[in-house]
Amino acid sequence: MADAAEAQEKEMTFKEARKADKRLIWYSLGFSGTIIMEGYGLALITYLFSFAVFKTKYGKAVEGTDDYELPYQWRVFLPLVAQFGSLIGILVASPLASRLGYRRATLYMLVLTSAFVFVPFFAKSVTMLMIGFLFQGIPWGVFQVISPAYASEVASLQLRPILTTWNNLCWVIGQFLASGITKAFESSKHGEMSYRVPFAFQWVFSSILIVAVACAPESPYWYLQKGRVEDARRAVIRLVRKGRDDSAAEKLALMRHTIHQEEKQNKALLAAMPEKKAGSWAAWFGKFEMDCFKGVDRRRTETASMAWLVQATCGSSLIPWAPKLFEAAGLDPSDALSINIALPAAGIFGTLASWWLMRKAGRRQIYLWGLLAMGILLAACGAFHYLPHNGGGWAAGGTLIVYTAVYDLTIGPVCYSVVSELPSIRLRTATLAVARGCYLVAGVMNHVLTPKMLGQEEGSWNWGARAGFLYAVLCAVGALYTFFRIPETRGMSARELDILFQNKVSARKFSSKEVLRLTPIEEKVLEDSSSNGTSVTPQPKAGVPASIRKQGRTNTVVTDGTASSDESRFEIEHISPRVSMRTLTPTPSDPK
Repeated sequence: MADAAEAQEKEMTFKEARKADKRLIWYSLGFSGTIIMEGYGLALITYLFSFAVFKTKYGKAVEGTDDYELPYQWRVFLPLVAQFGSLIGILVASPLASRLGYRRATLYMLVLTSAFVFVPFFAKSVTMLMIGFLFQGIPWGVFQVISPAYASEVASLQLRPILTTWNNLCWVIGQFLASGITKAFESSKHGEMSYRVPFAFQWVFSSILIVAVACAPESPYWYLQKGRVEDARRAVIRLVRKGRDDSAAEKLALMRHTIHQEEKQNKALLAAMPEKKAGSWAAWFGKFEMDCFKGVDRRRTETASMAWLVQATCGSSLIPWAPKLFEAAGLDPSDALSINIALPAAGIFGTLASWWLMRKAGRRQIYLWGLLAMGILLAACGAFHYLPHNGGGWAAGGTLIVYTAVYDLTIGPVCYSVVSELPSIRLRTATLAVARGCYLVAGVMNHVLTPKMLGQEEGSWNWGARAGFLYAVLCAVGALYTFFRIPETRGMSARELDILFQNKVSARKFSSKEVLRLTPIEEKVLEDSSSNGTSVTPQPKAGVPASIRKQGRTNTVVTDGTASSDESRFEIEHISPRVSMRTLTPTPSDPK
């Protein structure tokens, strides 16, 4: 049945998958909606810096004028505090999800988010704002890990790229909501409510998301890792279309197959490593993030972390600072803001187009060519700095719009798909936590260095559009890394990826054909503890029979020469050139 489920997912068209998994899509979108809250909250922090009432409340008077301004240090520090809170959330996300499950962990964090909004809403000083943003960042960090992990685990092969990259669009939606709401309340006639109401909207978002997540089932993979097979079966039934119990049984068989395969690999790894003292810090923490750096999971963690790091260092940090870059390139502030409006629109168009592109091309291919294209555009943007004053500004602005579209067509959304598919099921949240932590560290560096490049403080470097040269070089380095280290994951199940990583296949050779080459060349049916007391004679096979490949079952040979019932479950030991894996395969009549 496991093989049948995998073959069915590969053969299914996108339209068929969409019709068969309508429930699954809505459940996944509910989890991904938490990223909208993060995008909204982070954008809101910086948007409020331009509110006159906000600056009067928390800023200082500017000498020689009647204006107030929030000190530059606070304008830099407040978003950084929120990022630091996100880093804390990322660190606790893996043990929290492992203990509580994706659903309960997300619900608890949504409740905490609602509670933490009270701090900035009633803040009397900028210090209280800082504390509020720090606390709000913690649930945001948990959302960053759980949302792509849940989407990757519940989605079928055809829907996986759409549901994982939807997270990137949720960021843009959050920023759009923040810009629209702050625009509606920017007038000082509302008094202090002009900046408090945008904070209050987070209560509306969290209430809607609490209902959406509460209605969604837990990830079946989480239940299986806890040994709760019956709960996993019920979760799978809720994910598939009503009336397709046979499909649910096949999906569950494939999930059990994958979990059992990873557990066997992990036991072999633990047997070869020194045992940690019980109760020590390493023993507790090693259950989560530290396991990511052992055995084949070390490579999976490295590639996921670098994929997210490449996204953070490919020049995307210039997009939020686009108006300042345009001004530094020679445009008037009003013209700079006019061009800036086109950037989010280009981002949305690029993300939607990426869904079509990922159905036609592989993740690795899109990543590689996207980095090369962005490197060329950034180099051109830097070169336009040397054009006549106003002409160079317009040229740099147009180039950055094209860059934004290419970024959101390639690296921006595809990164979520890549980092969600690379980790093993057992360490998915832990690997995503480490990878996202690398992204946040790079993001903090960008937040500190980008203003200095563009000339936004005393002692800055005043590079202006020439900052594009630096990021063009980083794009070239990222493309080089992608070519040698990031594998192709398009159309491959978690089981296939486990086999390829376990056999240390080169990133350039990842494919389903390579999985078939590494598929065990011998197979024997062993005695099943659940059979009705009948002894089973081992029977070597020359290859994987068609009956197993297509139906996921076979007849066993018993001592009296008759075939046993298909109702019995059996255990198959696969013997391959590099790794031995034992999988438990249920029959259709007994999906347990």
